[in-house]
Amino acid sequence: MIQPVASKRSQMTAFWLSVITLALALLAAGLTILPGPLYRAHWLSLGGAFQSIRDGAYVGILTLVFGIISAIASVYAHRTKLLLGNVVLALAGVFCFGVPFFWLLKAESVPPIHDITTDPLHPPAFTALMPRLKHVPNSPVYGGGNAQARRVERESVMAFATRGHGRINPHAAQVVQSCAHWDARCLFTVQEVYYPMVRPLIVNGETRSDAYDKALALVRKRGWRVAFASPGTGRIEAVARTAWFGFKDDVAIRIEKVPGGVRIDMRSESRIGLSDIGHNASRVEHFMRQLKARLRSS
Repeated sequence: MIQPVASKRSQMTAFWLSVITLALALLAAGLTILPGPLYRAHWLSLGGAFQSIRDGAYVGILTLVFGIISAIASVYAHRTKLLLGNVVLALAGVFCFGVPFFWLLKAESVPPIHDITTDPLHPPAFTALMPRLKHVPNSPVYGGGNAQARRVERESVMAFATRGHGRINPHAAQVVQSCAHWDARCLFTVQEVYYPMVRPLIVNGETRSDAYDKALALVRKRGWRVAFASPGTGRIEAVARTAWFGFKDDVAIRIEKVPGGVRIDMRSESRIGLSDIGHNASRVEHFMRQLKARLRSS
């Protein structure tokens, strides 16, 4: 008579632990996933969104712990379906913790900059977009900004170059030497050291008009909103938005004739945020790679 009572008790324990785990998983998912869309809809501030994601990561850890405990309880209760469900919920907890943790590691592994160009001496300018950039936090001038912004950017870059992931790079000393002041030279040195693959695209045997057409087609294929396009000057300006938070990044492309072909330069800058977590460099590299493939296939 005692055994059935104990079995029923273990089943109830397994059931309620599973309910708690499910509630934690739903809370963790909401705190982790919803901040992006809510911020994009202007229902949540950026600081509030980041705090929600941090909270979601902590709840994700709790979900993992309860998922493991619930799975063990399900084994003792001989509830196979509950066991499988708790394994899934535990994995959801890993996801809710793992995604923010991944981006944290990513942020710590790349320099805290947000403006990337293939031509630091004459960066493609934001001309048509300039009226929209008057009141954004980040300066549209390459290596520019007010005194406070320049101080913060220099201090952040110097801290990165002298500690942790930044110091691992064998050329990190170049950043320290070049960044006595925050300016275009300092910014480009950081980019050259940590993003050496960002280079202008030079294609021989190509006309500017054909290169312009293919570049504009690729911009539209990527879903960027074209703000300015001039085939006569070979200039394109567009706005790209990140998928999750919908952050707006400005893109400028310049196509020029050179002996034997064309030279294509590109610039990508985030409107807000000290660090872009490598997004702009990745955008430039991928765009140039795809454009190169399109030009060579023609």
